[in-house]
Amino acid sequence: MFEEKRQFKRIASNVRVGFNKQQVDKETEEYFQGVAEDCGLSGMFLATEHLMPKGSVVSLNFQFIDEEGEQVMIQAQAVVRWTQRFRKPKGMGLEFFEFNGLGDRNFEECLRLLLK
Repeated sequence: MFEEKRQFKRIASNVRVGFNKQQVDKETEEYFQGVAEDCGLSGMFLATEHLMPKGSVVSLNFQFIDEEGEQVMIQAQAVVRWTQRFRKPKGMGLEFFEFNGLGDRNFEECLRLLLK
C-alpha cells in the first residue's frame, strides 16, 4: 500500500473545469475542458485528453452557485506537477498557487459548494 503524503485531504468531485495554458502571446492561448476527479486545497487531478508538459502553468475556471443563489466564478493558477498518459483516465496532477474571485470565502468553502 502507498503511504498518504498529501498535506490536505482530497475530495473526489467530478466537477467540470475549464482550463487554458498560460502563454505570453494571448492570440495563441489554448482553451480546453477537463473533469476535476480528485480535488483538494493544495491541488487536483484533472482528467483530460489535452495534457500539458510538466512545469506548465495553467489557468482554471470553477463555476458554482453560492448560498444566495448567485453564480460565482473562481479562477485558479496551477502548475502541472505530473501527467498520466498511459492509464485511464488520462490527465494531469496540478498544484494550486493562486486564486481569484474567492471574495470573503476560502477555497475549502468553495469546494463544498461545488460538490452540492
